[in-house]
Amino acid sequence: MKNGTLATLTVAFLLVALLLLGGFNLSKPRILVLHSSGRTSTTVGKMDEGIRQVLDKNRQPMTTHWHYLGIDKLPDEDHRQDAAKVGLRAIEQFNPDVVIAVDDEAQQYVVRRFAGRDRPKLVYAAIDHDPKEYGYVGAANVTGVAERLPLATLRDVLQYVKQGQPVRLTVLGDTGPTSKGQLQQVQAFDWGPHSVVSAQTLGDFPAWQAAITALEGKADVVLVLSHGSLPTAPGVTTTVPEADAIRWMETHSKPLPVGVDIEYVQQGGGLGVAPSAKSMGEVAATDALAWLKGKPSAAAPLASQDTRHSMAMRAAALQARNIQLPSIYAEAARLEQLYYP
Repeated sequence: MKNGTLATLTVAFLLVALLLLGGFNLSKPRILVLHSSGRTSTTVGKMDEGIRQVLDKNRQPMTTHWHYLGIDKLPDEDHRQDAAKVGLRAIEQFNPDVVIAVDDEAQQYVVRRFAGRDRPKLVYAAIDHDPKEYGYVGAANVTGVAERLPLATLRDVLQYVKQGQPVRLTVLGDTGPTSKGQLQQVQAFDWGPHSVVSAQTLGDFPAWQAAITALEGKADVVLVLSHGSLPTAPGVTTTVPEADAIRWMETHSKPLPVGVDIEYVQQGGGLGVAPSAKSMGEVAATDALAWLKGKPSAAAPLASQDTRHSMAMRAAALQARNIQLPSIYAEAARLEQLYYP
């Protein structure tokens, strides 16, 4: 009899403990980190590093979930919409208090529809378009940190391409949201004493190859914007692997290619000057935590722009073009483990 009573009490205790634990977990604030890219991206890794560093220092219990859309590598609208539906289901199932949405594709395809609603709160990160294009300006449930290409730093680097002489700059990108936002920034920037001689967003790799080939004698530098979703031919759904596209560019481009993301160098390119993904991750996570810890009626943290940058370089590729940069650039790349022999 005593054994039966003890067993009953033990089961009851365990059930109560499980209910309390379940209630505790349900009451914890929830953050969803929604990436436009896949989890293998170096930039995504740096962004997550910044987010985790901030969250790991937080002592308030909370639950964090990551979802990677991979939209930036998809070649057609049908596949992008399918990825967006999966992202929306992730939001519905996890029911987050805050979504940290990274890059323009996540805004355009998934989270912009939540602007102006009570839930979830939105913290955008690393967007190249103006927030008003997504309906975020004036929305009480939206804040974030915008990405601004480090064009002033890049302008300084260009002086070493032709031993202090002005260079002719051309700009190439794909037709995705990120590339178009980057192009707007490039076209609004004062490049003097250098000059932008052309700018194109192209829909497939053959068009990209033709544009690169046609640059011989017409430009000194080609600024490579986002280019992760170049189809192998017009109208097809297969894409050229980014590393293959970069290797082709480095081999066949007469102008010096310069990327605006760290992936460009990591995948085989010679030089990249990029916004600091880690820094933007830190800012986005800090905003999310500050918002969660405030009163329910508290205003969103002020939206901001992050101007810190990362330098990536591959010495062999630059040496092959007789490009010599001051050692400060190499040291900056080494500090972030973005220097390649």
